[in-house]
Amino acid sequence: MPRLLSSLLSIGVALTLAGCSAPAPAPTDSAEPTPSVAASLIPTAPPTDVVDVDPAGFAGDFGDYTFKVGDGPAWCTINVDRKNVLCEQSEADAKYAPMPMPSDCDFSYGYQVQLFATAPEDGSKIADFVCSGGAYADPTTAATLNSGERVTLEGITCFVEGTAARCENEAKNYIVLGPDAWAIGS
Repeated sequence: MPRLLSSLLSIGVALTLAGCSAPAPAPTDSAEPTPSVAASLIPTAPPTDVVDVDPAGFAGDFGDYTFKVGDGPAWCTINVDRKNVLCEQSEADAKYAPMPMPSDCDFSYGYQVQLFATAPEDGSKIADFVCSGGAYADPTTAATLNSGERVTLEGITCFVEGTAARCENEAKNYIVLGPDAWAIGS
C-alpha cells in the first residue's frame, strides 16, 4: 500500500507541475509590427485638481516605493537607488495585443515597462519594455495610488488615471501601463 500511495502522489505532483508550466511564446524577429493602443486610452496629463501624495506611504524595505495602480491590476515601483520606475502586471490581466518578443528574450515580454530619471550610463534605453522571468516587486501589501493622485520621487513623477499609471521623468520621457493600455514616449 505505501508504494501505491507513493506512486499516486508522485504522479499527482508531476501532473500538477506539468499543468502549471505554459510554453513560452516563440521569440519573434524585429520585423513583426508592434501593436498599437488607441490614443484615447493613454493618459496624457494629470487632472487639474490632481492630489500630490506623500511618497512615504509607499516605502518598502529596500529603497523602493511600490504602489498599486488605482482599481486596476498593475503596480509600479520607484527605486531611488537606481533612479527608475518599473510598472508591471500579470500577463493574464493585459487586454492589449501581445508585444512581439525580441529574439534575445526567453521569458515574458510586454508586461513590465521601465523608465529611468536620466539616460542610463550603460547605454540602455531610457524607457523600454523589460524581458522578465518574474515580478520585480510584490504588490500584495502595497498602498494604492488612486485615480487623480500623483507621487514624485528622484526625478520621476507618476499619476493614475482610471486603471492606468503614467510615469514621467523631468525630460518628459514617459511610460504608461494598465490592463487596456501601454505607451512609451518622449
